[in-house]
Amino acid sequence: MNLRKTAMMIFRLTMKMAIVAVVVAVFYVVCSKTFEYGAAIFSEEAMAPYGKGVDVVVTIPNDTSTGELGKILEKNGLIKDAGMFKIQAFLYDLTITPGTYEFSTENNVEDIIDIINANKPKKEEKSGD
Repeated sequence: MNLRKTAMMIFRLTMKMAIVAVVVAVFYVVCSKTFEYGAAIFSEEAMAPYGKGVDVVVTIPNDTSTGELGKILEKNGLIKDAGMFKIQAFLYDLTITPGTYEFSTENNVEDIIDIINANKPKKEEKSGD
């Protein structure tokens, strides 16, 4: 009987240790991924290195949401992730002003937001009078 109790105690202890190990591993992975995503929000690099970028003209229509703008910028090769752009736009206080803008693939997200926030479209949109 004593051997059986000892075996059960060892089994339970082993199971508890295994559960703790799995919880610690999951916690580590979640924390690592969260840190990587957070770091990417504040340190996202431009799509092209300095000196190798191309100019891209983008038109922002009236009533464009942040999500739509992110998709436009991603489609034009200016950002990597439209979803992340929504968070960056919130953190960098983006104010969307309709118009046609000239960006470079050398611009990072912060540069793009600064250009839009400067409210200086490349060309003023003409109203249909």
